[in-house]
Amino acid sequence: MDTPDDDDRAVGADDEAERLRRALDEQREQYLRLLADFDNFRRRAAREHDVAGREGRRAALLPLLAVLDTLERALAAGSTDRNFYDGVAATHRLFVNALRQAGAEPVESVGRPFDPNLHEAVATAPPDGVKPGTVAREVRRGWRLGDELLRPAQVVVATEPEPSDRWR
Repeated sequence: MDTPDDDDRAVGADDEAERLRRALDEQREQYLRLLADFDNFRRRAAREHDVAGREGRRAALLPLLAVLDTLERALAAGSTDRNFYDGVAATHRLFVNALRQAGAEPVESVGRPFDPNLHEAVATAPPDGVKPGTVAREVRRGWRLGDELLRPAQVVVATEPEPSDRWR
């Protein structure tokens, strides 16, 4: 036979069980929020690490491109000393390979349509065998690091000659 005390205890036990269930649910929700926060933190830290690495490579590679430009000018100038020229050419190859190993790639320009996102027009020239709007010559090679442009290529763009003003 149930007594009123037994009923009160049963109601009290039910209330306590419900309170504990709510507390457990709150703890579970707090745990899931913390887990999501940590996962977001980990993704953000990985993204920031990638950006910092890319910026570090960019900062290290940009000044080296001036050295590469000097090697390329030396090769273009040539030399009467074959051994000297061969040494500069070997150094140039090593330098380009090192840049590529660091993730840099040259921008292909000559014979391609002028793209202001990749090229900087420094001059124009008559279209000698190429379509107008095409890069006719590269003055300074452009480089990219992954999808990012390190520096644009300086190029000469083929353009139609201006029509002469016959009405003057």
